[in-house]
Amino acid sequence: MGTRPDATARTGRGAALGCLGRGCLSVLFTLLVLVVGCWIWLATQPGRDEAAARENLNASVERHRRALAATAADGTLSDAEITSAFPPAKPARGLVRITRQGGTTSVVAGLLGIGPARTFIFVNETYAVGCFAFDVTDPTGRAGRVTSRELPAESCARG
Repeated sequence: MGTRPDATARTGRGAALGCLGRGCLSVLFTLLVLVVGCWIWLATQPGRDEAAARENLNASVERHRRALAATAADGTLSDAEITSAFPPAKPARGLVRITRQGGTTSVVAGLLGIGPARTFIFVNETYAVGCFAFDVTDPTGRAGRVTSRELPAESCARG
């Protein structure tokens, strides 16, 4: 009327193996999730680096716009002042051309944005290069207003 010793031992042993199996499966599942998560993170890293480089490029455009506004604040904007504000930075071209028409001075320059440096086997950085036009309106006699706009890359390539 009791249970046989063989049946009790087998049930206990089966429960222990089931727990061990579930533990191994949960560890394997956790490792799989970690590997897939790391793979996705590494696969999307170039996009994040490109976004950071583009953000740095936009900040550079804003810095150059403010520098031109500060340079034009005294009412004059010489070619030497403009040239010093836009030095070349490889692979960006720097100052491409200056045109004066009426009360507007247009400056076209190739600017550079740098993303974070990554070290895996070699150190590499992500670059974002853009061609921008800066228009300084009415710089004579009073502080000029500076606006910027992005141009197609060909505008900086042909000079």
